[in-house]
Amino acid sequence: MTLSDYILLGVIDIAVIAGLSIGIGATAPRWPDRWLRRDTWITRPRGWESPRFFRRLGTASLATRLPEFGSLFGGRSKRRVPGRDVESLQDYLVEVRRAIWVHVLSMFTWLPLLAFNPWGLSVAGAVIAVVINLPFLLILRGNNARLARMLQAAQRSNEKGRADG
Repeated sequence: MTLSDYILLGVIDIAVIAGLSIGIGATAPRWPDRWLRRDTWITRPRGWESPRFFRRLGTASLATRLPEFGSLFGGRSKRRVPGRDVESLQDYLVEVRRAIWVHVLSMFTWLPLLAFNPWGLSVAGAVIAVVINLPFLLILRGNNARLARMLQAAQRSNEKGRADG
């Protein structure tokens, strides 16, 4: 295989990874919300995902520099929390979980490369897919953990309000 063959395969690999990632993102707004109403083992906040952990990673400043394409294909933007009431937080959490799934699935868009690539190029595709999606995933996981805490506080406040009223 010549250098130009490797370059051509590399360009095709990037197109495959990008195309599949866009396809995943384009279909995501059409996924039923009921799939995303509850955390799964993929989306569930972990004990180590504390505010301090995400501050140390600099996810807040990273979030301001990276694009947010949630509304591109008919979904909702995740730039701002739409409200502090329980229903708004639950709806926003659905969108964050949807985005987590999009980026987790996009990390595996290199797998079709195994069918036609030399092993080394497939590994390069895996590195590209993971490196591109990891910053977004970190931001979303931080938002997910923060929203889970906000939702618990809002639910406690509602329960307290009902008990007092």
